[in-house]
Amino acid sequence: HIGPASMALLLASTCLAHAACSTAGQVRMLMARSGEITSPKNPAVLALRRLEQRRHREREGLILLEGVRLVADALAAGCEPVSVLVTESVLAEHADLRQTCDAMDVGVVTLAHERAVAAACTTITPQGIAASVRRPTPLARLPDGARLVLVLDGVRDPGNVGTLVRGAAGFGCDAVLCVGSCADVWSPKALRSAMGATFRVPQLEPAREWSEARRELERVGLRVYAADGGANARAHYDIEWTSPAAITIGGEGHGVSAAVRADMASGTVQPVAIPMAAGLESLNAAMAGTVILAEAARQRALAAL
Repeated sequence: HIGPASMALLLASTCLAHAACSTAGQVRMLMARSGEITSPKNPAVLALRRLEQRRHREREGLILLEGVRLVADALAAGCEPVSVLVTESVLAEHADLRQTCDAMDVGVVTLAHERAVAAACTTITPQGIAASVRRPTPLARLPDGARLVLVLDGVRDPGNVGTLVRGAAGFGCDAVLCVGSCADVWSPKALRSAMGATFRVPQLEPAREWSEARRELERVGLRVYAADGGANARAHYDIEWTSPAAITIGGEGHGVSAAVRADMASGTVQPVAIPMAAGLESLNAAMAGTVILAEAARQRALAAL
């Protein structure tokens, strides 16, 4: 005879054992499909780590993803996975990821030791998964009817680029356009800073010159503004952001490029400033862009009421 307490313990043990067997079975299935990688010098590891460099990303048309959330965001956005290295512990902890990996083509997913995954990653504390996916195709032109576009004019810090892309997605931009010597929005650091937002807001093909970017903005009827602390700049909250507009953010330290400044002098581009308390000169690029985007979103939300 088995008492109620013993029966409950037996049932709990049976459920745990079943779950463990199910997980282990799926992990073994993945291992059978592609042998476990243990060496940091394995070609699959080196192929992923190579994508840290922009020239390899552009040549191969791939991007490097690190961490469960970023991989999940990219796959949810429809990116095609090419190679996934993942530890057994990460698969055991994330049932949704395990099911997604199990549905991938043979040869895409490979179980790997933690040291192998770490060697493929650029972060100091890897999260047990690294992957390459096909880089989304950038837009050749702005969509007709675009009403708010974020322009990054020579923003070289990838962390700031990622933060600005995140702001663009969060505050309803129709697209992001990089100009000149901008950091790559698809670099590992920019992707991490964007927290998956890069897959949620359209990216235009980068423009080499400001004149090229300005022509495209004007083609769809956008009035062009640039963040600038000059004496002739209007406060960001005094701009009528309910009209179609492009917000241009310059690089750290030097601000917008000489070409943009020339257009401001001619009146083609309107300078915008964020009023600051006495003694504080300016905000960094990511903060300035976020503040202006937030004001634009606020005005548009009020106008829609």
